[in-house]
Amino acid sequence: MENIKTDPSSPLLEGEHFAEVNGITIHYYVKGSGPVMLVPSPGWGPSVNYIMPLTVCEQHCTVVYFDTRHSGRSTGPNNADQYHVEHYVADMEALRIYLGAEKIFVTGHSGGGHQVLAYGIEHSEHLLGIISIDAIAAADGVRGEELMRRIAKKKEEPFYIANPGYHDKATALMMSKDKAALTLKEVIDTMGAFYFYKPEMAQTVFAGMEYNDEVFKLTQMSGFQGKNLLPELNRITVPTLIIAGDDDFICDPITQGERMRDRIASSRLVVIENCGHMPWIEQPEAFNAACETWFQEQNF
Repeated sequence: MENIKTDPSSPLLEGEHFAEVNGITIHYYVKGSGPVMLVPSPGWGPSVNYIMPLTVCEQHCTVVYFDTRHSGRSTGPNNADQYHVEHYVADMEALRIYLGAEKIFVTGHSGGGHQVLAYGIEHSEHLLGIISIDAIAAADGVRGEELMRRIAKKKEEPFYIANPGYHDKATALMMSKDKAALTLKEVIDTMGAFYFYKPEMAQTVFAGMEYNDEVFKLTQMSGFQGKNLLPELNRITVPTLIIAGDDDFICDPITQGERMRDRIASSRLVVIENCGHMPWIEQPEAFNAACETWFQEQNF
């Protein structure tokens, strides 16, 4: 606890901090130097620790990794009506103001990507750029069909042949409307391998992840990540890097990445080969190269 900085007069010192915004406490870490970059947790349960470090971002920015409401060590209301994407956008904007940063970068993965895209729609005037990593922009029928096609294709892969029953159980859970009845550990234990091109990585990667089952249930009830952002993505006016793993089943590069790219005029889509949902872990060299090239183009 001795390294936690709570003095609001120095909110960007490297280390661990808390900020009081919007009636809640936001827990965050600061690393790197340069313009401020906000990196939220996904919003539905995991703490932000799982995405740390994004070393390439820390080389160009003062990266503020933060736990969203009720995740990690942040507080939050116990009312599902307070877990819509608009609340996450409002928290991000309040944190920007608290940090005293006029213009920022934002980077988000998966549900965090949903948040930063929504922030870009509402607050492009405060942005220098966006990095969207395997993000979800529209959980619509088009995405649903592609998701099930990709799941079905996995059944013939060596890992699932060697582990009979895994694919059927994971598929059944994906189709279930009652995931909130389970703990997040139960969900990940059942279907975690689907998130990786190399499914054997799942056990090691997820073993170190911190979860909050309460916010998982709240966001399941609220429909968090359910808003279709596609119709408003043209309001994003800043450079946007869209990164997607070619084998990502849940935020695939076709129904998510390509449709984002087609609607954000200043965007670029980079699809990383032999990669699932977490490219900075599964293909770090390709991920870092994509980010580095983009930062150089922004003169950062």
